[in-house]
Amino acid sequence: MAELTVAREDAPATKLSEREVVAFLKAHPDFLGRHPDLLEIIELRHKTGSAVSLIEKQVDMLRAKNQRLEDRMQRLVETARDNERRTQSIQRLARTLIRAPSLAAIAAGLARCLREDFGIDEVFVGVVSAQFKRHDIEGIHPIDADGRLARAFENFFRTRLIECGPIAEERARLLFPKAAAPVQSAAVVPLEKEKCLGMLALGSVDPQRFQPRQGKLFLELMADLVAAAIRARI
Repeated sequence: MAELTVAREDAPATKLSEREVVAFLKAHPDFLGRHPDLLEIIELRHKTGSAVSLIEKQVDMLRAKNQRLEDRMQRLVETARDNERRTQSIQRLARTLIRAPSLAAIAAGLARCLREDFGIDEVFVGVVSAQFKRHDIEGIHPIDADGRLARAFENFFRTRLIECGPIAEERARLLFPKAAAPVQSAAVVPLEKEKCLGMLALGSVDPQRFQPRQGKLFLELMADLVAAAIRARI
């Protein structure tokens, strides 16, 4: 570490380490303000060999900091707008489910809202067969405890935790056998987590649409609405 020498008229020169100089400047942040001439004298060397004054460097740093703050503010604004749009879409979904006169209408309205408002390509709604045994309602599927789907999603039914991310082809075919295009990513959400009413699965042809670390608040809200609507009609 380099050392600086400070000489006084009434005392021998004193060597100060860079650490001590840094500590002094931190303890006296107004020092350069009281000695503005130093701002033009002190030079900061770039790797290219050019030099700028300390005040020019400070201006550049402030510009960079302001740009970072502006970028962060823009991201926050975009996130707020996105959340507002999602909230409005959730409200529309809630109205659709509340007004649906039957289970078939619930499934149809759910698929329409998710496609139009959320860009979801495929939807699967499954209810455990212990509470729902009918096979004649389009869009609502009974899940047998020892069936292929229950075995394929054994870990999901055991933990009852939301699963998001890429989905294996075999599992995708079980959930979305009539999909127009191969489903590449999916979100699988429990219906009535504590009572295990069933599952809601959302599929997308975009492999990046659902990610393991994505936020799950809106998925939980959506599942709560779907579960409440189904529970009221079975």
